[in-house]
Amino acid sequence: MHRTLSAAGAFWLAAFTYFIWGFTFLASRIAQDYGTPFVLLFWRFALAFLLLNLLRLTGRFPVRFRSRKLWPVLLAGLFEPVLYFPCEQYGLRLTSTSFSGVMVALIPLCSLVYGTIFLHEKATWRQGVIVLAVYATGIGAGSFLGFLILLGTVFAGAGYIVACRACSGSFTAFERTYITCGMGAAAFGVLSVLEHRHDLSAVVLPMTHAPFALAIVFLSVVASVLSYLALNRALEVLPVARTAALINFSTVVSVLAGVLLLHEPFGWVSAAASASILVGIWGVQRFAAPALPDADKRTEPLPSS
Repeated sequence: MHRTLSAAGAFWLAAFTYFIWGFTFLASRIAQDYGTPFVLLFWRFALAFLLLNLLRLTGRFPVRFRSRKLWPVLLAGLFEPVLYFPCEQYGLRLTSTSFSGVMVALIPLCSLVYGTIFLHEKATWRQGVIVLAVYATGIGAGSFLGFLILLGTVFAGAGYIVACRACSGSFTAFERTYITCGMGAAAFGVLSVLEHRHDLSAVVLPMTHAPFALAIVFLSVVASVLSYLALNRALEVLPVARTAALINFSTVVSVLAGVLLLHEPFGWVSAAASASILVGIWGVQRFAAPALPDADKRTEPLPSS
């Protein structure tokens, strides 16, 4: 039995992902009061990988490796989370928040270019103009080193979207999520141990603090397992340009969450930038290139009942 996912359904799955990711900044900020970024990332993906293995043990979510070319999905995992999250975390430390937002806003543009070159997907000139306009709404400054690190975030984020889109026909959404989360757990586990010079207590002790543990549960279960499954499923249907345009939706959610939950200031500049992002997302979807005949016929077998 197969379930067909419509383009509208894929759009809402991707929107759900970026809506959830809009709250990860708050959770990460809470967790960083108790542990370093590498420790935070290790626990996030270790718990996510554990949950995925428990789901795998039910027999409803098989993962098959034999006689398959793994390099496309391994490439996706290298881009994100292995490269993307360290660049994001340490880039934020070296630049202003506004400048970081401007740099992250480059991911849709970079993804659009990647998708056109590597996947031969059609992108209209209107989509390109809209993405550039949204990018131009941000203003900020930061150190040159911070700029270079955040540039790595841009390339890694765009590379992940394109790599996942490319291997969506060979691996299920669960398999892609399983492999990439496993890579994140392994990479950040090693990096966190090296960062603390093999002092395992510095890696373990943060989990004894309730705020850190609760933040990790959200980041692992909701922001990693559920969100990556949703995004990977959406990438089987949506072209790269339409998916990447939603990235900045998480920025709007982050701003609103800060205003509503942390009572941060919200001026007319933030309001105008948020509105331009939402208009840009609508524009990219509205002026998308015509879908290929089989674009909405990608299927994935349902788990056996």
